[in-house]
Amino acid sequence: MINILLVTHGNFGKELLNSSELIIGKLEDAESISFQLGESFEQLTDIVENTIDRLLEYDNELIVFTDMYGGSPFNAVSRAMKTRNFYHITGINFPLFIDIAVNRNSYNMEEIAEKIIKNGKKSIVYMNEKYSTD
Repeated sequence: MINILLVTHGNFGKELLNSSELIIGKLEDAESISFQLGESFEQLTDIVENTIDRLLEYDNELIVFTDMYGGSPFNAVSRAMKTRNFYHITGINFPLFIDIAVNRNSYNMEEIAEKIIKNGKKSIVYMNEKYSTD
């Protein structure tokens, strides 16, 4: 089983997990870390590194999602990547999360990364343009 870790600002990751249960049921081997107002980057980094170490010890297949490129969650996970082997995808959204959560054991890690990038571009649609009546 491929473990999933969400590291996000506020409760975004926890709510992705909660909301996904409405569609696909309870997710096994999925966790979230929330970076809250008032917490330091050092605190976040410690929590991220300890959680990643624990998950890699349990099973060495891990994909970590962060909410946005360049934010504190992204930076903490990127720092952990320097000494650990796992996949890190940033810019997670609900459709992508559902897709990967459902299909994570149907693909290897590199295929998942490719699928996320490809489907990410499809998951954002400018509806006015789609339905324009030129």
